[in-house]
Amino acid sequence: MTGSSGSPESQWLLAIDSSSEQASVALYDGTRVAEVTWLAGRDQTATLLGEIDRLFSLMRIGVAEIAAVAVAIGPGMFNGLRVGMSAAKGFVLGLDVPLIGVSTLDVAAHPFAGLEMPVLATVAAGRGRLVWAEYRSEPSGYRQTVSPRNATVEELAEHAASIGPCLVTGELSADQERAVRATGGVKIPPASGRLRRASALAELAWVRLQNGDLDDAVELEPVYVHAAKQSR
Repeated sequence: MTGSSGSPESQWLLAIDSSSEQASVALYDGTRVAEVTWLAGRDQTATLLGEIDRLFSLMRIGVAEIAAVAVAIGPGMFNGLRVGMSAAKGFVLGLDVPLIGVSTLDVAAHPFAGLEMPVLATVAAGRGRLVWAEYRSEPSGYRQTVSPRNATVEELAEHAASIGPCLVTGELSADQERAVRATGGVKIPPASGRLRRASALAELAWVRLQNGDLDDAVELEPVYVHAAKQSR
């Protein structure tokens, strides 16, 4: 990694999200944020550390200025999550800094916290399926109100229709987007607004870091996408 040239008082959180073919890394200090987001495909093993190094170079900082590491824990692809988790734990164990694991669906939903309608956040599950969860802003705060489900886009659209006006965000193919748009009352942000960003992961993890809500670097494990149970 690049040598440090920033202020010795700088303390950064490194956020890593390689849950799917879309990958993102960010640096955040509670105010300032820098991010690199790219289409990794299935090459996270070959690209992730290089993009982290590029981000360090862009910000002209070194690893000694990392105060904590956050990682998206899934649901997501086996290889992507494995690579992201391994990289995050490598930094944590090498630097002796805290680790915070955050749900990938929480990351997708976070930019819409405070929206006065339900938000359905999605991540690709392969073979045309999606994993999705529902989020709502309530007096007690923004929270997940329907736990993750592995479903077809038709099942997602059926749920959206059942709850009235809502927003669907996250990873949708062109065909899936058309199917969801056919449901009355559903809003879908443009592709740029649905892009899952490590800066959102960093913001969620920063709050937990300030509250001392940390994860065990040995015990934290990824949440992989599992095939839906077939009825007999």
